[in-house]
Amino acid sequence: MGRIVCLDFGTKRIGVAISDERKILARPLGMVLAGAKFFEELKKLLRSEGVIEKIVIGLPLKMSGQDSAMTTMARSFAEEIKNHFPYPVELWDERLTSMLVEKALSEAGASRKRRAEVSDTLSAVVILQSYLDKT
Repeated sequence: MGRIVCLDFGTKRIGVAISDERKILARPLGMVLAGAKFFEELKKLLRSEGVIEKIVIGLPLKMSGQDSAMTTMARSFAEEIKNHFPYPVELWDERLTSMLVEKALSEAGASRKRRAEVSDTLSAVVILQSYLDKT
């Protein structure tokens, strides 16, 4: 049995989450900076996580369900992931994810700096848990 990895795409940071082997729970794995070394760093992060079955990437649709500029970039990012990893890649609707994470962190009293440090990773967890709950 393999695990499912989730990436919360961003232009500066990409949050990473991973499922347990039974594909019931998502947990944070970390954040990788976007840029030239992204794929190398992601491979390092995943190296000790066992068998990977699939990569899920959050798809930032507009509230209307229409594509945005970020949606187009996320789709291109998914194609790049396919070129660097041997796993199937699936896009998953992530509408409201960032807002939910931001609200939860704010209500927990996290500072603005702390929210910026962890929001991408926690968004990946929320996206992956949504995916796990619905599949």
